[in-house]
Amino acid sequence: MKQNNRRSRSKRSQPGQFSNKRKNIISTVIYFMFIALSARAVMIHLFPSSSKNLEIMGNKQYRRNFELSPYRGTILDRRGEPLAISIRRPSIFINPKVFTPTNKQKNSLSKILKISRRKITLISNKNRYFQWVKRKVTHEQARKSLDLNINGLHTIMEPARFYPQGEAISTLIGKVGIDNQGLMGLESFYEQKLKGQTIKVTKERDARGKSIFLESTAAAPEKTGNNITLSIDRVLQEITYQELRIGIIEAGAKSGFAIVSDPHSGKILALANYPSFNPNNPMRSTKEQTRNFALLDLFEPGSVTKPFLVSEALEKRVINQKETLDCEQGILRANNWKIRDSHPVGKTDIKGVLVESSNICSWKIAERLGSKNLYNGYKNFGIGTGEFMIGFPGQMKGRISNWKSWKQIRYANISFGQGFLVNAVEVVQAMGAIANGGNLMKPWIRDKITSSDGSILDKNSSTVLRRVMSPEHSAFLRKALAAVVEQGTGSKARMINYSSAGKTGTSEKIDPIARAYSTDLRVASFAGFVPAIDPHLVIYVVVDEPSKKPYYGGQWAAPIFRNISLQSMSYMNVSPDKITPSGPKPSIARGLLSKPSKAKN
Repeated sequence: MKQNNRRSRSKRSQPGQFSNKRKNIISTVIYFMFIALSARAVMIHLFPSSSKNLEIMGNKQYRRNFELSPYRGTILDRRGEPLAISIRRPSIFINPKVFTPTNKQKNSLSKILKISRRKITLISNKNRYFQWVKRKVTHEQARKSLDLNINGLHTIMEPARFYPQGEAISTLIGKVGIDNQGLMGLESFYEQKLKGQTIKVTKERDARGKSIFLESTAAAPEKTGNNITLSIDRVLQEITYQELRIGIIEAGAKSGFAIVSDPHSGKILALANYPSFNPNNPMRSTKEQTRNFALLDLFEPGSVTKPFLVSEALEKRVINQKETLDCEQGILRANNWKIRDSHPVGKTDIKGVLVESSNICSWKIAERLGSKNLYNGYKNFGIGTGEFMIGFPGQMKGRISNWKSWKQIRYANISFGQGFLVNAVEVVQAMGAIANGGNLMKPWIRDKITSSDGSILDKNSSTVLRRVMSPEHSAFLRKALAAVVEQGTGSKARMINYSSAGKTGTSEKIDPIARAYSTDLRVASFAGFVPAIDPHLVIYVVVDEPSKKPYYGGQWAAPIFRNISLQSMSYMNVSPDKITPSGPKPSIARGLLSKPSKAKN
């Protein structure tokens, strides 16, 4: 027993037995690790692909290349005033690997940026080194966000778009997306010209996760986009939009538009739509507000086309200026259908047909002219030809069926502006031909394109498409259309200081449910020019679906024409061509205009 205990004690008392084994194991592990590291070092130095992979891995962790939106070119009006410019706005991003806000900081950031706390949580959980939080915020939002001192939250300046004219021209200019790409309007149509060269930014991260930008984003990009100068006049655009807006609201109408053009050059000087939207805050706009009705919509023009009918009949010599026609006291029965006038008209001369806007006498003129000549006459004025495209995405051209397919009732409707479709620019240019002496001008809205250094890359010029009437017939029609304003259905377009001329139009709209002409849906319009003898401007106003009776163009569109004309003539320093009574001169303020007599149509 004692002997066994001694043996046990002797075995336990062997010092360093287990300690030596541990040392051997550790030494072996270190030895193999050293061999492995040495082999890896040799591979890295001898085989470039291995070192490249490590470099890529390191760059992914500590360096990131990303592209910022390009600086777009400026859109200018004809006097060089900016309509769309690029500015710098801060964008906020995070490094999710080190972004660790407290609950209080999350709540504060959510309120500052007006985003949900859930969104902040989702982006902070991303398994990446870069994530946008919100782009193109205000400078105040960026400052308040940085003041929260959240680790991994940063800002960077990005190009953004600003529209000085706001909603007055937004449906024409359009808007851009978050990456500064054109989404609609001229911004979209001229995307390739306006967009600049993308800015590439390299960002490194230090050991604590803080960003180090290797390139200054305050420096200008290598190449900005080209600049587009339009024929639009900023002041005329503002006048047109404001008067259109007031008129549409007064009529309780669904929508409307107005176009102002130079009849001698074909330049579009103003093109306004209402409703419109704020391009500096486009997220709050509806699809209806962003639509350019003047360029994208087709509609039946109504009586505004009667001067074109008369012009073609005079040119073909089937009527003469002094002859008399019988307008049948307002009702003409033919087979199983009848034609009505809005008020009874008996015998009248050709000028009186336009002054009284007689459908019956228009049909009688069309019968003499013949369906083929009527069709060719409208085409001669550019209706439905596609010759008036001004460079706008989705712009429509008018539609008129071939004369061979016309039944008698369709033929009659077409003679006074129903049964075919037009685009607004077609009416403007056709009326401009009457105003300028008989030349049909090609419309244009882009004046020139210049590079960022000021070099002219492309420039537009006036183009005469063809002569559509003689100077004699043009002069006759100008006088007849001046009488429409002074004596007839366009009396609400009359001004005290300036003469004006034009034609009213009231067309019925198709009820999509009944698939027939509606009993109460109308398009009220007025197309004319000012001054009547020496026209400086052609103006076309359309009020879609006025809710207040009477629905006539003379009631709702003519006053808008008058107010646009009066302010435009004053702005353009055009001398008044009418003799005013003695006494104080009338104010151009809208509320102080004299009240012309009530229109008939």
